[in-house]
Amino acid sequence: MKVQLAKVAGFCMGVRRAMDMALEASQNAQPPVYTFGPLIHNPSALSLLRARGVEVLKEIPEKGKGTVIIRAHGVLPEEKKRLKAAGFSVIDATCPRVVRVQMVVRRYARKGYQCVLIGDKGHPEVIGILGYAEGRGILVSAEEDIESLPELDRYIIVAQTTQDQERYEVWSRKILSRYPGGKVFHTICNSTYRRQSEVRRLASETDVVVVVGGKQSANTRRLAEIVAECGKLAMAVETEEELDRERLSGFRHVGVTAGASTPNWIINRVVREIEALPGALDSIRRQVAYRFVRFLYESNLWTALAGGALAWSAMIIDKANVPSFFAVAMAFCYIFAMHTLNLFMDQEAGEYNDPLRAKFLSRHKAIFYTSSMLAVFVSLGIAWYLSMASFLWLMAISALGILYTVPVIPGPRRIRALKNLPGSKTFFIALAWASVAVLLPLTGFISCLRPMHWILFILGAVLVYMRSVLLEVLDVQGDRIVGRETLAILIGEKKAVNLVGLLSVILGVVSVILPALGIVPWRFASFLPVSLWMLGLSCLFSGRRIGQNLRLEFMVDTSFFLLLAGAVILDALL
Repeated sequence: MKVQLAKVAGFCMGVRRAMDMALEASQNAQPPVYTFGPLIHNPSALSLLRARGVEVLKEIPEKGKGTVIIRAHGVLPEEKKRLKAAGFSVIDATCPRVVRVQMVVRRYARKGYQCVLIGDKGHPEVIGILGYAEGRGILVSAEEDIESLPELDRYIIVAQTTQDQERYEVWSRKILSRYPGGKVFHTICNSTYRRQSEVRRLASETDVVVVVGGKQSANTRRLAEIVAECGKLAMAVETEEELDRERLSGFRHVGVTAGASTPNWIINRVVREIEALPGALDSIRRQVAYRFVRFLYESNLWTALAGGALAWSAMIIDKANVPSFFAVAMAFCYIFAMHTLNLFMDQEAGEYNDPLRAKFLSRHKAIFYTSSMLAVFVSLGIAWYLSMASFLWLMAISALGILYTVPVIPGPRRIRALKNLPGSKTFFIALAWASVAVLLPLTGFISCLRPMHWILFILGAVLVYMRSVLLEVLDVQGDRIVGRETLAILIGEKKAVNLVGLLSVILGVVSVILPALGIVPWRFASFLPVSLWMLGLSCLFSGRRIGQNLRLEFMVDTSFFLLLAGAVILDALL
């Protein structure tokens, strides 16, 4: 089945900001921590906050203690004052777009203007905005409300930030035609506008559109309404459990969109579940191929094969008299074991970053745990066969890999494990892969490593580093939830992707300049096509990625097979 994900889906800026502030407060703010009303309209996200000790405060007591986070929709100005007067420490997580509407309304209300607000009756954002109108606010929530408007002289028209753009324009013109002279402000969030435009395009290209989001979310309901207006079936779900699988199997092309308060991990689950369904015209061959690819991905075999490809490439590029079988087998076994065991020991992050892989490994835990331990012993056995130095080195790296998620560092609670060291994940993975795939086989057969070997090690480590950074960008939301400070979180997703682009250019230039200067053989130019591939991926990752983890992770790890192909071709030509 063909599944097409909307280019704009999932957390908008305001919701992401509110969630980040709430998660930060759950760890560092004065307890107990509350949100005044639901922070956002999504049950899964609210359950996550409850699990982090953040409860919902429904009424403002006369006296209270702790921290209260004001929801993304905003509140009445009087309520904010009452919270502070009650003794709470207040964190304002109101979306900046909503704050802008509130300030426009307050400014013109103080000038004596009436405010006509087009929005949903009873919605928290609407209630909050009207509170800034100082008694001069009028709500228009249906077209018939326009007919019952009182006489308007000096007035402004604003919209709830999640309103439908087309409807807002039509209703504004009707109000202006009845009472000329009003000032219209374009207060609909740009993210909302792009999301709505995208869902119209999606509805025109697909047979059915699945809309993912909380049932109380106004912008999610609006997306479903737009799909229906386009004459297509809209299937609204909160999670993958609500999918009508039998009905979806009757379609060939399914579109997926999501509200602004829908977490990435929920979208990923829905997309993956739909992709696994047999489509109306899907062949048995296609279904088998998809299941096989998904198995390689979820079992970590594809990642382990990528490590083996790196080892094989290194042996070809170096022209070392090392049996390639031993190098490939050692790298494959080690990488498979370490990645699988760390997923078992860090299940919390896996539940958010890649829930289907976590579910798959949990369901077959006995098999994969046993095979991982066996792979550890096989890799150690090969290292022992190569040399004592290789064996001791691999023992040290393996211990470091196993201890990565274990609290072993004394000091502050938040950095008790190596995984909590800011930006450590990318560095340790690059060091481990390059050591096992490049240096250990050479150490076993070459008495003295030459500068060329260290250059090969560095180039391999840079390639693995770029791989890890891109995958961290995919996992940024889940890592943020569990409090992991990855490079993508420390410097931001955009800067992390730009870093990969910069390293790709450097890798490509170095892979050509060093052979041209005679420092290394021309086989090192095998890194040039890989650098171009990673540069292209960095451009791809700068766009929307939600729901495409399976596809994108395969593309990232394919870089190592591209390196192998380049090494084989250059070796044959030279």
